[in-house]
Amino acid sequence: MAKNKRDYYEVLGVNRDCSQVEIKQAYRKLARQFHPDVNNGNTEYEERFKEISEAYAVLSNEDKRRQYDTYGFSGNLFDGINFDSVFSEFGFGDIFNMFFGGGFGGGYSNSYSGSARREHGTDVYSEITIDFKEAAFGTKKEIEYSADVLCKQCNGSGAEKDEDVAKCSVCGGTGQVRTSRNTFLGSLITTSVCHNCGGKGRIVKKPCTKCGGKGYLKVKKKISVDIPSGVSDGVQLRLAHKGNSRGYGSVEGDLLISIKVKPHPFLKRDGDNVKTMLDISFAQAALGTKIEIETLDGNEEISVKPGTQPNSRIILKGKGIIPLNSNRRGDHIILINVNIPDDLNNEEIQLLKKYAEGRHEAVGDGASGILSNIKNAFKK
Repeated sequence: MAKNKRDYYEVLGVNRDCSQVEIKQAYRKLARQFHPDVNNGNTEYEERFKEISEAYAVLSNEDKRRQYDTYGFSGNLFDGINFDSVFSEFGFGDIFNMFFGGGFGGGYSNSYSGSARREHGTDVYSEITIDFKEAAFGTKKEIEYSADVLCKQCNGSGAEKDEDVAKCSVCGGTGQVRTSRNTFLGSLITTSVCHNCGGKGRIVKKPCTKCGGKGYLKVKKKISVDIPSGVSDGVQLRLAHKGNSRGYGSVEGDLLISIKVKPHPFLKRDGDNVKTMLDISFAQAALGTKIEIETLDGNEEISVKPGTQPNSRIILKGKGIIPLNSNRRGDHIILINVNIPDDLNNEEIQLLKKYAEGRHEAVGDGASGILSNIKNAFKK
């Protein structure tokens, strides 16, 4: 569907680096031209009006505009937009809830089901801590949290008995009231949530004794969560409709889980790669050695080649992180650090002097200058 959409900047006829003032001016001009109420309900103009309104809803919001500029028509582009607020200054208000039905671009849910307003429950926030290796490979965790759920005694109606619910006398059960308001387009008929019933279309005469008429109760919930491989510290998982309920006919909020990854004592993450700092002596660097190190897959013996220089790298291909939505692993990068001893005994000093003489290298007496000379030699 998104591939058939026109670029939002093109829709409004503005440049990508335009200001918010220019975006608002462009929308005001186009809305006056294409609003169906001033075009005798022309369906072509209606579709054009929907298009420019969708573009304005996104581009007038700085965060959503940045998201659109970066990712284009992403699936959650319309999440969190208060459309009533976006268009209130133009005098449109709730007309957009009715006008767009299923919503902007398929990403904005209609607030009405049937004739009455469907309430949306709030999101619930939780946090879970996992190990470094669990983040690399993915894991399954069980978490507990508190959330509002449908009251079973009244089935979410909020009434003690079915006959204790009456149709709202103000909105006639629709949950909406129609009002006429003057806008820059002239007089427009708009709809808004009924103040008497809160958009539910009904009034509870005798509240449920268990939930007090709310239609929902707070309970402890337990859920098993699949944490995908490649998650990093601070990532937030969203589980749809696992949040708070607002009673019968409502749409549950979501459960948002913040992931905390415990640092590993030896392994560090760098994108999809894992890095390890390996300390070796200058003798091991010069002559080579075999050392066992810890990897994501367990301990592994690696070979350090003779003549290995400080800051060299050994790369274990495909031994890194399994990234999100992919099976292609990163690498394990081993960074070599050559340690120069500062506590040589007399015998070691004499051996090094003999070594230096054989290579015609100038060295100190081992008390002051020998260490710096050896360090310099290994940095060449």
